[in-house]
Amino acid sequence: MTTISIKELEQLCIDGLIKAGLRDKDARITVDHLLENEMSGKASHGMVRVVEAAKAIKKHGAPSADPEIEIDNGNMVTINANRQIGVVAGMAATNTAIERAKQHGLALIGARDYIATSGSMAYYLRRIADAGIIAIMGCNSVALVAPPGGTQRRIGTNPIGIAIPGESVQLIGDLGTAAMAYGKMMVAKDKGEELPEGKMIDKDGNPSTNPKDAYEGAILPLEGHKGFALGLMIELLAGPLIGAHASKDELYDNDGLFIITIDPSKMGHENYALAITNTLKRVKDTLPMPGHEAVSLPGERSERALKQAKMAGEIDVADKTLNDLQALLNERE
Repeated sequence: MTTISIKELEQLCIDGLIKAGLRDKDARITVDHLLENEMSGKASHGMVRVVEAAKAIKKHGAPSADPEIEIDNGNMVTINANRQIGVVAGMAATNTAIERAKQHGLALIGARDYIATSGSMAYYLRRIADAGIIAIMGCNSVALVAPPGGTQRRIGTNPIGIAIPGESVQLIGDLGTAAMAYGKMMVAKDKGEELPEGKMIDKDGNPSTNPKDAYEGAILPLEGHKGFALGLMIELLAGPLIGAHASKDELYDNDGLFIITIDPSKMGHENYALAITNTLKRVKDTLPMPGHEAVSLPGERSERALKQAKMAGEIDVADKTLNDLQALLNERE
């Protein structure tokens, strides 16, 4: 691991993506998202994804158009990302979702046909909650997860996220429906670490702890049938519903995401935000088990890590990841 200043890391990533062909504004949107993930302790959706984005650009070409609204029915909108970076598409959907929820009270926004990662749900959810809006969102991706009892990949790791803003606090839940995020396997490979047991199988269907097997094997669903059921639902909502593909074998084959937003003020309950805050406080005040200092709310540890990283002004990054980022600047045109 190497300690590097956050400002230096940010500029390195921006310069690398611009060198790869990304427009300045798109590079900044992408790096802001992925760097926040890294600082939040989510290295699986952090700097390793900058390198992934550069590879996607090299394979699919540099995006040159903004995401645009393709279907507009007021509170139901489909955005064509025009093969933009997933994070850029996600922010376009987020901004639209906030705007339409405030207009209509309830909105459904879909974005499709983007390349590279759409990042973490938590990043978008924090911004939606800051606007006082409730959100439920999810996305699909290349098939990496096998059904319980199966050996072949059939759905993506398909995270689901929920944001509920209170009076002085916001609840951010962001979880994958697979036993482990693919990005965590990428980070483990970069660090030369083994994976915990029960997370994946190799190409022959045998249990494996070697992250290299993720490229030909499959990830297991979270909690067996329960996680697979939820992941399959996300696959369909983020796919056919908005014109994206589902159960994809090809990387970046018209991935999709959806955001459902709700303006709680339209429900007419004046004490809504205070009631949310009081409920979360009651959960937080739960007497901890022996050996535990306190209970944590969903998203609390990530938020704490983010604040600590910002205060420190520096962060530890895997050596291989940092070398890969620096190599982006040394590639020939």
